[in-house]
Amino acid sequence: MKISVSISKELEAIIPMYQFLATMEAPEEHAEAIQRLQIQLEKCPKIGETEKLKEHPAIFHYFHGGSDFYICEYDPDDGLMFGYGILGGDLPNSEWGYFSALEFSKSKYTNIDYHFEEQSIEAALYSAYPDYFKKPSSLQGNMGIEKNDPLPETYRAFPYQYTRLNPGTVLRKNNDEIYLFGDDETQFFRDCNRAKQKGRSISDVISDYF
Repeated sequence: MKISVSISKELEAIIPMYQFLATMEAPEEHAEAIQRLQIQLEKCPKIGETEKLKEHPAIFHYFHGGSDFYICEYDPDDGLMFGYGILGGDLPNSEWGYFSALEFSKSKYTNIDYHFEEQSIEAALYSAYPDYFKKPSSLQGNMGIEKNDPLPETYRAFPYQYTRLNPGTVLRKNNDEIYLFGDDETQFFRDCNRAKQKGRSISDVISDYF
């Protein structure tokens, strides 16, 4: 059965021209990749939106030869992109900067990575060059909060607290309790890690569960 593949004008604008033409010769072979790329495009932060993040989402990855460009922000109105660029494998001179979707599109040799796995730019850089880039928090377990670690004293004080059990975790607020187990427990600690990054207290996270 032939698969119908539709590529929006917005998506076409970020795919290098020669890669786009090759894709349209056999669109059914790239249907899954195109769908994934469209999803990434729709959730891509605008210019300036990742400025305060400790780790930047790697939404798109462009490459050619020994050059890599990891994009975390994009303005579809003018084609401006922001991310991290490595030219010709030159790590000492690699840097954060602005790039042009139009320039990527015109290049005969540049491709956008159809199979790039979502991660942070910092994680992608470390995975590719572990001897050069620092290992980011996202690759160091639970962002500094381990399941068996006690919460700081201020978070154990009434009315908020949690207790680690074996298995599971109990959250308490006033006279109410919630027992978390399995995926729900894992999600709680992920929420704690995200809260830490965004300046929210773990007390706020616990309160969200009630």
